[in-house]
Amino acid sequence: MGIFDKITGKEAKAKAEAAAEEAKAKAAEAEAKAKAEVAKAREEAFNKKNEAVKAVQQEKVALEKAAEEAKEAAEVKLAEAKKAANEKFKLAVDGDFGPKSIKTVQHLLGCKEDGICGTETIKAIQKLVGADADGVWGTQTSKALQKFLGVTEDGVAGPETFKAFQKWANKELGF
Repeated sequence: MGIFDKITGKEAKAKAEAAAEEAKAKAAEAEAKAKAEVAKAREEAFNKKNEAVKAVQQEKVALEKAAEEAKEAAEVKLAEAKKAANEKFKLAVDGDFGPKSIKTVQHLLGCKEDGICGTETIKAIQKLVGADADGVWGTQTSKALQKFLGVTEDGVAGPETFKAFQKWANKELGF
């Protein structure tokens, strides 16, 4: 092998190595480009998924808000209907526990609405206030009622107690 062959062989080898390096560089560039495209595609898919999740969450919040508003509107209508239905039972807060007050309490407690504070009505009041339900109105019943209403507990159910009872009844009626 002569010098010319050695030189041309070295040149050929150098060209081949350069071509291989160039091919390697192009392959690396193509791989990097492919990885970038995959990463971009993943990012786009991720963003679309996030947008879809966000849209679902927004829709859920909107539905919950609409449901809450509908519930509130229904509660307002129910309160208005209750108030209208109970208008005839509304009491003057005067401390007089007469037949109208008794009928209202009977209505609220599910008793016979006759305006007479008999055994059934007294037992219902005693159950309401946590007293022994024996149907007899005594000091213990008065004190339990006063405690229930948050007024002075002296065991004598007088005008102060009955005004508080009338206020309680009106509140229960929706007034």
